[in-house]
Amino acid sequence: MSVGAIVPLINDFLVIKGDPALTIGAPVPEGRTKVVVLEFWATWCGPCLQSIPHLSELQRKFKDVDVTIVGATNEQDEGKIRDFVKERSMDYTVVIDRAQTLNAKVFRPSGATGIPFAAVIVNNKIEFSGHPMDPQFEKTLSEAAAKATSTRKEPVALPLITQTYEELMQMRPKELRQILDDRGIRSVGCSEKGDFAKLILETCVKTQYYKQE
Repeated sequence: MSVGAIVPLINDFLVIKGDPALTIGAPVPEGRTKVVVLEFWATWCGPCLQSIPHLSELQRKFKDVDVTIVGATNEQDEGKIRDFVKERSMDYTVVIDRAQTLNAKVFRPSGATGIPFAAVIVNNKIEFSGHPMDPQFEKTLSEAAAKATSTRKEPVALPLITQTYEELMQMRPKELRQILDDRGIRSVGCSEKGDFAKLILETCVKTQYYKQE
């Protein structure tokens, strides 16, 4: 598939690592920008092995936006692939193209003749196709990632403590400790229930704390 082509819906592959519900070419909700990198590789391919650390680094770099790097192999030995993924610390999604659908609908139509071969897909439209170590690959991906929808969850505001000392003393020590832990407040030195209650009143009555969900 050439640049500008639309990738059809494909889901008949086996996910070895990543979201088991992954689908390539699924409709993207209005107002969102989703980026998928589909890279074809194999365990026996030397150049493919060289690109693995680079792809892992890129997936970590774009972890807070809707960018999914997918490594697809047509090797059918599931156990071998699972072991390989762990050994090589492949820090991105890996699938087995068990029905050769990705090969038939993306790889061959792109005119690819060898691996590794990667396509940068933005909202199901191919923006780049070629070698994953080509400087243009990372340039295209970086530009697409800058427009991708954020996946970072906003921190949740924790409530201010309104209980009195007497009311806090009616709670279990475990509950008092959890109030402090949720807010990242160290309770070192607190041994009695009253110690926890006093620390909570000193730190959690007027100060707003947030928790990342």
